[in-house]
Amino acid sequence: MSNSTPFEKVSEQGTWYGERARRNRSWYTALKSTQIVVAAAIPVVSVAGGGDIQRWTNAILGALIGVIEGVIQLGQYQQNWLLFRATRQAMKREEFLHSGKAGPYSSVPDPDRLYIERCDAIISGENSKWLSSQEQSSSKKGT
Repeated sequence: MSNSTPFEKVSEQGTWYGERARRNRSWYTALKSTQIVVAAAIPVVSVAGGGDIQRWTNAILGALIGVIEGVIQLGQYQQNWLLFRATRQAMKREEFLHSGKAGPYSSVPDPDRLYIERCDAIISGENSKWLSSQEQSSSKKGT
């Protein structure tokens, strides 16, 4: 069992969301950029000529575009990036309001408790959204 305080746990969660957002953005950007370059190479190869080699190269490049798109969809990198970033930003907003005793924290007897509860609600909401997107993705793949 961890001896972390609730504030440390919230901070760890915020860090986790920030790292996951960056990781998913990096994967999405790298895969999508590769896909664009491969797609742009097809007309160049078509003009270059070369008979069988040209046809095979175009076929491989076309297949690669499909494979990359499949990997993007399976990993849901864009969706996860946006969801994790939105969650991290919402947690940063709570940190800001709590530290300044502003907004909902200005008039409550225990602002620390409210902060933990509100951050927990943000995380719970993200978890629900993530589960829902996974279920939707699974149902689309099954049909």
